[in-house]
Amino acid sequence: MEEPAQIKPSQWWLPASMAIAGCLVSVGVAWLDSRVLTLTFFGTIASLCLGLLLMRSRENRSRDPTLLETPFFLAHDTEVFKRYRAISRQMLRVSGRVEPNYRKSALRELDVAVEKLTEIGDGKIVFHSTEAWRLVYEQLLRDPSVLVYRSVALVRNTSYWQDGAGLQSMQLNFNLIARSVVTIERTVIVTNELWPPDDELPMETLRQWIHEQSVNGVYIRLVRKSDLLDEPELLRDIGIYGFTATGTQEFDESDRRTSKFTLNFDLDSVRAAEANWNKLNVYATTYAEILDRFSLGE
Repeated sequence: MEEPAQIKPSQWWLPASMAIAGCLVSVGVAWLDSRVLTLTFFGTIASLCLGLLLMRSRENRSRDPTLLETPFFLAHDTEVFKRYRAISRQMLRVSGRVEPNYRKSALRELDVAVEKLTEIGDGKIVFHSTEAWRLVYEQLLRDPSVLVYRSVALVRNTSYWQDGAGLQSMQLNFNLIARSVVTIERTVIVTNELWPPDDELPMETLRQWIHEQSVNGVYIRLVRKSDLLDEPELLRDIGIYGFTATGTQEFDESDRRTSKFTLNFDLDSVRAAEANWNKLNVYATTYAEILDRFSLGE
């Protein structure tokens, strides 16, 4: 059973003050002319009603809607309400089945669905073991509100983002940059195996991938993973889509296929990612600067 909402003093002082003020005004009018005693009565009642309405309004805003109120709150959002009705209909069908084994299985599945809906309610969209997230990735990059896309690429092998889906996403990056739709910055974190400490540049295969991005307008920075051993929170594959969302990519044991991709539309997530981005780039060096040093060394 839901507990009644507690009204704080800060919530009732305004309506109470208005009610008292209304009473005083009414009494003042009566003091000036006794023929307006009727006005005193109605003024007092009106003031009290107004105060109670304001108190009720503040109380409603301070709590979540009840189960009975929920459909009325959702009715103004046609798209969400349509799905609410569809879910409700299926819940009624589940409730109508009484076979015990079915109910046990159904309730387990419903618990999973509740967890998924809770994630969505928290602003997170999670993709498991699928490349379907790239559709939302493309949608976000094309969004007019996303002017800058910042990406951290944690590269553990030379096949990173070089399969069919990855190359298609890279081509999308190049096309959007060429059309001035979005500015893209990418900081590439490279393991020592792919960028030995004594080498000026990463190994050839990876260098080609980096160079192609650079010549197509992606602003590239590089940093060795070994330089970040004291900053483990920076070792993540993450994208920052303007001020809209962040996307975190996790790979399977082979480090070649996506095991989980999490889009987080919470503003605090964006702020935290921006802070990590700025911190990461303290350690990173621009690709152009590395090329200049390499050329001078030759």
